Amino acid sequence: MSAPTRLLGAAIGAVLALSLSGCGSSAPEAAGQVKLTLWHNSADPAPLLEMYKKFEKQSGHKIELVAIPSDGFEDTTQTKWATGERPDILEYHATVSGLLALNPAQNLRELTGEAYIARSGDLYQAAGAVNGKVYAAITGFPQVFGLYYNKKLLPEPPKTFADLSTACATLKSSGVTPVFEAGGSIWPTQILPILYLAGANQANAYGKAIAGHTSTLADPGSPFVAGLTAYAKLKADGCFNKDIVTAKFEDSMKALVSGEAAMVAQHSDMLPALLAAAGGDQKKVDETVGFVGLSSDKPLVTYAPGPIGTFYLPKTGDAAREKAALDFVRFMTGPAYAEYITAAKTFPVFKDVPDPEGVSSVLQDVKKAYDGGAVIAFNSDIPGMGGLAQLMSELIAGQKDPQKAATQLQGQVEQAAKAAGLPGW
Repeated sequence: MSAPTRLLGAAIGAVLALSLSGCGSSAPEAAGQVKLTLWHNSADPAPLLEMYKKFEKQSGHKIELVAIPSDGFEDTTQTKWATGERPDILEYHATVSGLLALNPAQNLRELTGEAYIARSGDLYQAAGAVNGKVYAAITGFPQVFGLYYNKKLLPEPPKTFADLSTACATLKSSGVTPVFEAGGSIWPTQILPILYLAGANQANAYGKAIAGHTSTLADPGSPFVAGLTAYAKLKADGCFNKDIVTAKFEDSMKALVSGEAAMVAQHSDMLPALLAAAGGDQKKVDETVGFVGLSSDKPLVTYAPGPIGTFYLPKTGDAAREKAALDFVRFMTGPAYAEYITAAKTFPVFKDVPDPEGVSSVLQDVKKAYDGGAVIAFNSDIPGMGGLAQLMSELIAGQKDPQKAATQLQGQVEQAAKAAGLPGW
């Protein structure tokens, strides 16, 4: 997605909390103490923010947080990055396509050989690494994309797009918005088409075909065109909210919890936003909302390594700050990690850290769906897919049909793949 977002959790609004380069403050600092700039996603949950504070206390260093709004996260980060600004620590997507956009060989410090990599199973075979070199420190469970649904409105959730169309007709007749879509935030509109493609992308077959240039997005009858066509049909059938063009992702969470809408296609990093929409009432969320997988023809969830808790170390040329930034990564992936998992009540990515107690029922639904059948997002390893969100906006507005949208996006992929030097291009 970019991964959606392809990502978020993920992409969003405008003003940065601070606008600092990696140069740090000119004010004098205590001996041995440095100030680290951390560009982070504004959707970071409270337990993760608390980890930043704990690192400060343990190390004596200071972290200057630069919040990148989660609405527009990818675009804002890439715009700042393109100006040459560099933080000491960057929180960003772990997908190969997201990593390639940072030009890692030139701009990022390699982390291959760090202890956390061996504890992560085969995670770095599909994320956070390019050409066998690891650049990311991934601490968060993957973003799991699927369908949140209101259990009171929809006791039996759809498992396929045919089921979704059937449910749409029934819900419309009862006056409920079947699927709430957040076109005003732009990035969420990518999710349903990507979910559709899970059936064609088992073992990343379709993603590899596009990235390897053996198929194109615009091929006649391609799964991608079929996904856009299925989305366009849902819109034509009146399955979305009337304010689809302007509604934001926060609106979708509120509509789901309140019962205004029956379904929202989103990812698991949106659970804090869902809780906020319920006024912080976790019991209400658990009693009201469930989560399932969905694809063209079977109940599969789509996943992508997410930006929340994924850290990179940009090259700054300042030896003291670079050492302190590496200390941060080792803190986040060291003994403190288990403490974080317990506090966050989320699932670990390190094999030697047990699942925590007290996990919300919605997150348990996410994990159950993930264990039952998870397919990596087809666009995770394909450069140039960042244009999908804007094309979805044009599709919604009737400015592009599915075939034209696919043809335009294929052109963007070709340009990016050649620039990245991918084999076969």
